Amino acid sequence: MKHSALKTLAEKLKSLYHDGLADEILFSVRWLLFPINIGLAVALLIYVVKFLSDVLSLIILSPGLNGNTLLADTVGLLDKAMVASLLVLVIIGGHQIYVRKFHVNARKDSPQWLDHIDTISMKVKVGLAFTGVSSVQLLEDFISSKHIPKAELYKHYEIHAIFLVSTLLIALVWRIMHPADVKADSLPCSCKKTDEATHEV
Repeated sequence: MKHSALKTLAEKLKSLYHDGLADEILFSVRWLLFPINIGLAVALLIYVVKFLSDVLSLIILSPGLNGNTLLADTVGLLDKAMVASLLVLVIIGGHQIYVRKFHVNARKDSPQWLDHIDTISMKVKVGLAFTGVSSVQLLEDFISSKHIPKAELYKHYEIHAIFLVSTLLIALVWRIMHPADVKADSLPCSCKKTDEATHEV
């Protein structure tokens, strides 16, 4: 009797598989990324609030600031702006790639990069964003009035170099995997227009 029950259960599971329900369940797993993107959006909102608070403080304190301090505070704002842009890239790009395509692609205000983003190109953009953030950190180190230990400064150099090298490697992989795109980008403008016109005809 136990063997019969197990056989019946196996047949039901097999029927679910053939009906495509199992595929639908696994395919719907991608929506588990949605609350993660919502959490990143909340983090972005916090960054915006912190950014505006720093701007307000800068406006209030600006009359008494010297040039180096003003530059350091401005670079700090730039750092927050780049992190916020990185969050936007990950939230929107991740949803477009891993969850579902946006229905706003046809709108004129849709970001230009959203139309042709894929996993590798997104990683390249994220890597470049991290490299930019680490560059801003190095700039803050140079213009900071505080003494920075050499060990900490060298650590920042190493992090920046790792971001730069890893981004270059990812970009190289993308170039190898998309030779047609690279060839098209290398064509003169007149050839591109001619090719586009041919496709339209």
